[in-house]
Amino acid sequence: MFRYIIRRLLQMVLAFFGTTLLVYWLMFAASGDPIAALAGEKPLSPSVRQALIEEFHLDQPFFVQYLYYMKDLLTFNLGVNTSGRDIGEIVASAWPYTLKLAFIAFVFVVVVGITLGVIVAMKRGGIFDTVVLLLTLIVISIPVFVIGSTLALFGAKWGLWTTNVGGSGDLSAYVVPALVLGSLSLATAVRLTRSSVGENLRADYVRTAKSKGLKRSQVVGVHVLRNSLIPVITFLGIELGGLMGGAIVTEKIFNIPGIGFELAKAISLEDGPTVVTIVSLLVIVYLLMNLLVDVLYAVLDPRIRYE
Repeated sequence: MFRYIIRRLLQMVLAFFGTTLLVYWLMFAASGDPIAALAGEKPLSPSVRQALIEEFHLDQPFFVQYLYYMKDLLTFNLGVNTSGRDIGEIVASAWPYTLKLAFIAFVFVVVVGITLGVIVAMKRGGIFDTVVLLLTLIVISIPVFVIGSTLALFGAKWGLWTTNVGGSGDLSAYVVPALVLGSLSLATAVRLTRSSVGENLRADYVRTAKSKGLKRSQVVGVHVLRNSLIPVITFLGIELGGLMGGAIVTEKIFNIPGIGFELAKAISLEDGPTVVTIVSLLVIVYLLMNLLVDVLYAVLDPRIRYE
């Protein structure tokens, strides 16, 4: 297991540098004028232009610029954005909102998704199973921004829930945005759990357990669920990283000043340093979630061995 973790960490390092290099290139080298990418639509005086060239090493070759950026990133020197604000402060103030939103959405997906998936798997072929499959298919077919905009419209029109969360510390204000953020993940988790549990219910070891006199609840809870959770855990672990990155739409709709909100604002303002930094941090989160999922494989299924 130790050798496997080391190998996965090395793969993560390669993936991290490859992804950040691509994003950095798209934001700076791919643009005709790197200074324009940094400053957006703001007019620049010759002195300000020269200051930007020196600050971001734009007089150096592209890979040298990238290495300077990675050195600052890995030493937690995130620099300043195009308006002079410290990017570290932006990230530090935004993370708590995104973590709160993603955590509520993730708990919702895990609890409701797995529970509902197990129930419909045990009632496979019935009316309840058909209705749930139809509803999840509808949710999967509708883009998140449509669901979010619709719920925000209803909330604003009838005052059913908060549509302008802002910097509210009230957890109840995050419930509806979390439902929107986790809606697609929930529908997928239900279908994946249903499929995995249904397949294991027909396995030989289940018939053996039943023949020994074990109750159905024991068979499902002790044997079936543990074996069925492996693909579900894979999806949920990766999805946790995806929830943070996908919060860009939900946070924008409900005015939540999180990482997604700041990323959307930086993109609209053509704030290259902020965009590259936030995307790089999201890549780290996503890679760490993948590593955690791989390690959990051995916990859920001792038959799995990594060489």
